[in-house]
Amino acid sequence: MSNNVAFRAGEALQVLSFEVGAQTYCVPVGTVREIRGVTPATPLPDAPPFVRGVINLRGQVMPVIDLSERLGKGLALDGPRQVIIVVEHNDDVAGLLVDAVCDSFIVPAESISTPPSVGEETSPLVSAIVTLDTGMLILLAVETILPERPALAA
Repeated sequence: MSNNVAFRAGEALQVLSFEVGAQTYCVPVGTVREIRGVTPATPLPDAPPFVRGVINLRGQVMPVIDLSERLGKGLALDGPRQVIIVVEHNDDVAGLLVDAVCDSFIVPAESISTPPSVGEETSPLVSAIVTLDTGMLILLAVETILPERPALAA
């Protein structure tokens, strides 16, 4: 089970990179439970547009998030390399539908920067910017990508 390690300023971080459309993103490996093939999801009424539906993962029902739609890039097109990355944060588990998994690697602390402000505030979906010799990656904030649970009545 994952230890839910998130981004900590000043520390190296192991990440899993993946493609969504023409861009490469990453999440902390500590939030990844597994990578699995695409399973058809059962749609849920009144779910946000980025929630494809739910699947059963060894007895646990979890939502599948179309990461392309969640990031504002439109619905993902089915592809041969598409996979579901199962992520967790605290007790929340969800599958992220991505176009392809790229690599897992350790990012040195000096290569991790806070995201610049664009407009009035930074995107809550972006945790940090990772600078590599080959370009930049966006480190996604798993805790804000997952669908919000409604507050329970006291």
